[in-house]
Amino acid sequence: MTTIGQNIRKLRRERNMTQEELAARLNVSSQAVSKWENETTAPDISQVIPLTAVFGVSADVLFGIEPDAIEREIAETKRIADLPETTNDEAVALWKAMYARYPNSDACLFELAESTECQENSRHAAELYEKLLDTSTDQKLRSTAVNRLGFLYNLMGDTENALKNAERGGDWGTLKGELMAGIRGDQHRFHNQTLLRYYAEGCCWAIIAQDHDFPSEDAYIEACKTALKILDLVHPNGVHLWVEYVYIALYQDLVYYTAKLGREEEMYRWLDLWYRSAETEDNLPLGDYRYEGNPYLDEVVYHHDLHHTHMDRNNLLEWLRETSVLDPYRGTERFRAFEERVRAMPGIEFPFGEIKSDGSDPV
Repeated sequence: MTTIGQNIRKLRRERNMTQEELAARLNVSSQAVSKWENETTAPDISQVIPLTAVFGVSADVLFGIEPDAIEREIAETKRIADLPETTNDEAVALWKAMYARYPNSDACLFELAESTECQENSRHAAELYEKLLDTSTDQKLRSTAVNRLGFLYNLMGDTENALKNAERGGDWGTLKGELMAGIRGDQHRFHNQTLLRYYAEGCCWAIIAQDHDFPSEDAYIEACKTALKILDLVHPNGVHLWVEYVYIALYQDLVYYTAKLGREEEMYRWLDLWYRSAETEDNLPLGDYRYEGNPYLDEVVYHHDLHHTHMDRNNLLEWLRETSVLDPYRGTERFRAFEERVRAMPGIEFPFGEIKSDGSDPV
C-alpha cells in the first residue's frame, strides 16, 4: 500500500500541477506540500476532503487503499467482533478504529452503530444510525437503520423522534405500519387505524378491478363475498360510513352476476342489501362521525358533506332501468315492487328535480 505522501506527488504530477499550484488551491504554503510529499509531515485531517476534490478521487485512492483490501479488512474485523469471546466493549473499540481509518465506509459506520447498540448505549447508537441515514445511499443499510431507530426511540420513550422516524416508512407502506405499531399515543393509533381502513378498502377494489380475470363467474362471486367479509371484519358494529360506497360497488357486481346466472333469490338478497346501503348513504346528516364501538377504527373520524352524497337512490334506479341482464326479471311483480320501494326511499333531496314515477329522468 502506498503512502499518502507518495499518492499526493503521483496525483499532482498526473495533472501537471506544480507544488505551488496545488498549495494555492488548498490555501497552504508550497513548503507544506513539499513536506507531505517527502513524508516529513502528513496533511491535517481537514485537508483530506479538499485534496480529494482537487484531484477528483475518493479518500481511499488518496490514502492508497485498494477497495478489495478494505472489504477484506472489514470482513476480518467483523469475524473477530462476532466471536463469542469478544466482549461488547472490545467490539465497539474494533469498529471505532475501523471507522477512524475508513470514515467514508457505510459498512464500518453501521457496524459501529450496531455494536454500540449492543453495548446498551441507545442514545449514541441512535445518533450513529441517524448519521448513516444522512450519508448512505445503500438501501439495505438504510432500511435496517430505520428499523433499528424505531426500536431505539421506543425503548427510550422518545415519541417525537419515533414518529419522525416512522415517516421514513412511506405513506401507507408496511414498514411505516410496523414502525407506528411500536409507538404509544394517539398519533400512532390514528395512523394504524387509517392504515387498516385503506388496506381493507384497497383489497376490495383490487377484486372488483379484476372481475374479468377470474376463472369463472362463480369464482368472482365468491371473491366478492370474501371482500364483504373483509369489510365486515374491520366494521364489526355495522357502521360503515365512508366505505358504504365500497359495499354498494360489491353489491352491484353480485346482483349483476347472480342475475346473469339465473340465481333469482340470491339476486334479490343482494338488491335488498344494496337498497339499505343506498338509503344509509343518502340519508346520513352532514357533519363529523366517529366509529363508536368499533375497536379498530374508533380514533378515525369520518366527515360527511355534500361532496360525499352520491345520490345513491338515483344511481340504483338508473342501473335497474338500463342493465340488460335484468330483462328476464323486469316484468315480474316482484321486480316492479322493488323499483317502487326504491322510488319511495325517504328523506332524500334532489337539487335537479325528482325522478318521475315512470323512472324517467327529471326535466
